[in-house]
Amino acid sequence: MPNQESRVSLRDDLLALIESWDVQLPGELNANTPLIGSGLFDSLALVNLSLWIERQIGAPIDVTVLDVEKEWDTVDDILRFIDRHRGHGPAR
Repeated sequence: MPNQESRVSLRDDLLALIESWDVQLPGELNANTPLIGSGLFDSLALVNLSLWIERQIGAPIDVTVLDVEKEWDTVDDILRFIDRHRGHGPAR
């Protein structure tokens, strides 16, 4: 499990990355903003997100077997996914 400082840094990196994708948010982006269930992320944003997560966990992700809305709907959900899969081989 990463320490609090590295988790905050990872959260900040992810928030900045999402903002760089020019996603049209209804308000301020934060750790609990629904990204997928709300329809804010299109397919390109999901591909970019999956590539970023793969880099963070150091393994490929088979998104066809994931419920991405459940696993990755918010920044906090994404960080929990990374915590669970980092260093454990391919994420399924």
